[in-house]
Amino acid sequence: MSRPFRRRNALHQWHLHFGPNMTPMVDVVMVILVFFMASTAFIGPEWLLRMGLAEQAPPESAGFRLGPAELVVRLSVVDGQVRVDGFGLAGAGLETLEEAAARAAASLGSASSRTHIILEPGDAVPYDAVVRAQEVFVSAGFLHIAIR
Repeated sequence: MSRPFRRRNALHQWHLHFGPNMTPMVDVVMVILVFFMASTAFIGPEWLLRMGLAEQAPPESAGFRLGPAELVVRLSVVDGQVRVDGFGLAGAGLETLEEAAARAAASLGSASSRTHIILEPGDAVPYDAVVRAQEVFVSAGFLHIAIR
Protein backbone atom coordinates (compact mmCIF):
# COMPACT_ATOMS: atom_id res chain seq x y z
CA MET A 1 0.00 0.00 0.00
CA SER A 2 1.42 3.27 -1.00
CA ARG A 3 1.03 6.45 0.92
CA PRO A 4 0.10 9.62 -0.80
CA PHE A 5 2.50 12.54 -0.68
CA ARG A 6 1.86 15.09 2.00
CA ARG A 7 1.27 18.63 0.96
CA ARG A 8 4.07 20.95 2.04
CA ASN A 9 3.05 24.28 0.69
CA ALA A 10 2.55 27.52 2.67
CA LEU A 11 -1.20 27.00 3.08
CA HIS A 12 -0.64 23.64 4.67
CA GLN A 13 1.97 25.06 7.04
CA TRP A 14 -0.38 27.88 7.98
CA HIS A 15 -3.10 25.39 8.90
CA LEU A 16 -0.67 23.54 11.14
CA HIS A 17 0.22 26.70 13.04
CA PHE A 18 -1.89 27.37 16.09
CA GLY A 19 -1.41 29.65 19.16
CA PRO A 20 0.73 32.74 19.56
CA ASN A 21 4.37 32.89 18.59
CA MET A 22 6.29 32.64 21.87
CA THR A 23 9.70 33.69 20.56
CA PRO A 24 9.24 37.49 20.92
CA MET A 25 7.77 37.08 24.41
CA VAL A 26 10.69 34.93 25.55
CA ASP A 27 13.12 37.52 24.16
CA VAL A 28 11.40 40.34 26.06
CA VAL A 29 11.32 38.34 29.30
CA MET A 30 15.03 37.58 28.99
CA VAL A 31 15.86 41.25 28.40
CA ILE A 32 13.82 42.23 31.48
CA LEU A 33 15.50 39.50 33.52
CA VAL A 34 18.97 40.71 32.50
CA PHE A 35 17.96 44.29 33.35
CA PHE A 36 16.82 43.33 36.86
CA MET A 37 19.90 41.21 37.46
CA ALA A 38 22.17 44.09 36.45
CA SER A 39 20.26 46.67 38.51
CA THR A 40 20.52 44.63 41.71
CA ALA A 41 24.30 44.80 41.45
CA PHE A 42 24.12 48.61 41.52
CA ILE A 43 21.62 48.79 44.38
CA GLY A 44 23.66 46.60 46.74
CA PRO A 45 25.60 49.29 48.68
CA GLU A 46 22.45 51.32 49.27
CA TRP A 47 20.88 48.64 51.43
CA LEU A 48 22.96 49.75 54.40
CA LEU A 49 22.53 53.49 54.75
CA ARG A 50 24.39 55.38 57.41
CA MET A 51 22.16 57.16 59.84
CA GLY A 52 22.66 59.08 63.02
CA LEU A 53 20.74 57.72 65.94
CA ALA A 54 19.96 59.86 68.93
CA GLU A 55 21.92 58.97 72.00
CA GLN A 56 19.85 57.47 74.75
CA ALA A 57 19.71 59.47 77.95
CA PRO A 58 21.04 57.74 81.06
CA PRO A 59 18.28 56.16 83.18
CA GLU A 60 18.72 58.67 86.02
CA SER A 61 17.82 61.59 83.74
CA ALA A 62 14.75 60.23 82.00
CA GLY A 63 13.67 63.68 80.78
CA PHE A 64 13.69 65.20 77.35
CA ARG A 65 16.75 67.33 76.61
CA LEU A 66 16.67 70.09 74.05
CA GLY A 67 19.58 70.88 71.81
CA PRO A 68 21.27 74.25 71.67
CA ALA A 69 19.16 77.27 70.84
CA GLU A 70 19.53 78.79 67.37
CA LEU A 71 18.99 82.50 66.98
CA VAL A 72 18.73 83.95 63.48
CA VAL A 73 19.94 87.48 62.81
CA ARG A 74 19.16 88.94 59.40
CA LEU A 75 21.22 91.75 57.92
CA SER A 76 19.81 93.86 55.11
CA VAL A 77 20.50 97.16 53.40
CA VAL A 78 17.77 99.80 53.51
CA ASP A 79 18.43 103.26 52.06
CA GLY A 80 22.16 102.56 52.00
CA GLN A 81 22.28 101.64 55.71
CA VAL A 82 22.79 98.15 57.17
CA ARG A 83 19.75 97.11 59.20
CA VAL A 84 19.46 94.27 61.73
CA ASP A 85 16.39 92.08 62.28
CA GLY A 86 16.42 89.56 65.12
CA PHE A 87 17.71 89.52 68.69
CA GLY A 88 14.85 91.79 69.68
CA LEU A 89 15.78 94.30 66.99
CA ALA A 90 13.58 95.16 64.03
CA GLY A 91 15.17 97.33 61.38
CA ALA A 92 17.70 98.78 63.83
CA GLY A 93 21.12 100.01 62.84
CA LEU A 94 24.22 97.87 63.10
CA GLU A 95 25.53 100.01 65.99
CA THR A 96 22.66 98.86 68.26
CA LEU A 97 23.56 95.19 67.76
CA GLU A 98 26.44 95.36 70.26
CA GLU A 99 24.16 96.47 73.10
CA ALA A 100 21.51 93.87 72.22
CA ALA A 101 24.10 91.07 72.04
CA ALA A 102 25.58 92.03 75.41
CA ARG A 103 22.10 92.18 76.95
CA ALA A 104 21.21 88.75 75.51
CA ALA A 105 24.50 87.20 76.68
CA ALA A 106 23.91 88.55 80.19
CA SER A 107 20.39 87.12 80.31
CA LEU A 108 21.52 83.72 78.99
CA GLY A 109 24.49 83.44 81.34
CA SER A 110 26.57 80.31 80.74
CA ALA A 111 24.08 79.12 78.07
CA SER A 112 25.39 81.82 75.72
CA SER A 113 28.44 79.68 74.99
CA ARG A 114 26.13 76.89 73.77
CA THR A 115 23.75 79.13 71.79
CA HIS A 116 24.12 79.09 68.01
CA ILE A 117 23.90 82.41 66.18
CA ILE A 118 23.04 82.27 62.48
CA LEU A 119 23.80 85.38 60.45
CA GLU A 120 21.77 85.75 57.28
CA PRO A 121 23.15 88.66 55.25
CA GLY A 122 21.17 89.94 52.30
CA ASP A 123 22.64 90.19 48.82
CA ALA A 124 23.57 93.86 49.12
CA VAL A 125 25.11 93.71 52.61
CA PRO A 126 28.82 94.60 52.52
CA TYR A 127 31.25 91.98 53.76
CA ASP A 128 32.70 94.24 56.43
CA ALA A 129 29.23 94.59 58.03
CA VAL A 130 28.98 90.79 58.26
CA VAL A 131 32.45 90.58 59.85
CA ARG A 132 31.55 93.40 62.26
CA ALA A 133 28.37 91.57 63.32
CA GLN A 134 30.35 88.37 63.86
CA GLU A 135 32.91 90.23 66.00
CA VAL A 136 30.09 91.74 68.09
CA PHE A 137 28.74 88.28 68.92
CA VAL A 138 32.17 86.84 69.69
CA SER A 139 32.97 89.73 72.04
CA ALA A 140 29.59 89.23 73.77
CA GLY A 141 30.49 85.59 74.55
CA PHE A 142 28.75 83.62 71.79
CA LEU A 143 31.06 80.89 70.49
CA HIS A 144 29.01 79.26 67.71
CA ILE A 145 28.38 81.70 64.88
CA ALA A 146 27.43 80.61 61.37
CA ILE A 147 26.78 82.55 58.17
CA ARG A 148 23.97 81.27 56.02
